[in-house]
Amino acid sequence: MLKKTAGWMALAWALTCGVASADSATDFYQARPNMRLIVSSSAGGGYDMMGRLAVRYFSKYLPGEPSIQVQNMPGGGAITATNYLFTVAPKDGTVLGHIDRGMATTALLYGSQTQAQFKATEFNWLGSISREAGVGLVSKTSKARTLEDMRKTEIVIGTNGPETDSAMYARLSNQLLGTKFKSVFGYPGQVEYYLAMSRGEVDGIFMTGWSGPNRITAMKDIEGGAVNFFVQMASSRHPDAPNTPTMRELVTDEKDLQIIDILLSRLDLGRPFVAPPGTPADRVALLRKAFDKTAADPELRAEAEKIGIRVDPISGIDAQAMIAKLYLTPEDVRARMQAIVQLPK
Repeated sequence: MLKKTAGWMALAWALTCGVASADSATDFYQARPNMRLIVSSSAGGGYDMMGRLAVRYFSKYLPGEPSIQVQNMPGGGAITATNYLFTVAPKDGTVLGHIDRGMATTALLYGSQTQAQFKATEFNWLGSISREAGVGLVSKTSKARTLEDMRKTEIVIGTNGPETDSAMYARLSNQLLGTKFKSVFGYPGQVEYYLAMSRGEVDGIFMTGWSGPNRITAMKDIEGGAVNFFVQMASSRHPDAPNTPTMRELVTDEKDLQIIDILLSRLDLGRPFVAPPGTPADRVALLRKAFDKTAADPELRAEAEKIGIRVDPISGIDAQAMIAKLYLTPEDVRARMQAIVQLPK
């Protein structure tokens, strides 16, 4: 009898704690704390537009509907903002991040070369509004406009930082496809390095956020003949570029294909949202629930369609599992991958 009583008491205590924990998170947000969303790129780009769109709907699915201020923090190809979120930002659920997907694997790819002060597996991943595909674009003014020409002639690729997807794909292409790309860093974001291509400052770019609003500008330029596709970073050809091969189609070595598949898997992260490590678990659970509702909101989807953003969400739980799996990559595969994509010394 005593055992049964003790068991019922333990169950009641667990249920009470669970309710208290849930109420604690609810009470916290109902108090309408000052919240911020740190966007790791400059204003006007795909990440910025996605972040500003999401927070307008995200807030209404949090208790008390607290306002969320967007703060752009470009620098280092998203390293600056991601380091801030990990090391400086409050760990109480009031500061969230919208970061470049490349940050998820920067330590995995660059090892001791990385400028990262964070561990991707320790962030609380909330999800992404959209999965991604990537494309290589080249200006009509470039002296090399096809992959065959790019194997013979050096051209300049514009990007925002050495550890971003755009710069990494240029190095990957040089190693696996034999191209002669020279990357130029320092542009705040995709808006700026696309503009640099339009002005003739650089010959081409790797656009790794094809679902975003810059796609509309790019398609107009492609239709007008100012810009061409030359390769795709995707598991299959995108409908916008049915005649342009994927990088996977152009590589035959099985070990290289394995590396490409690992790198392409990051595109499913799309444009991810995170909460800093150490954020209370009950608040993370509430934030993830609010994010899932945001991604499913019909008004958000309608607005996204109007501005050219494709909605194809991934949940925070799935994103967290995906990143954990990437960091289980065997050491021999990891070493080969790092040798291919790391920065030249």
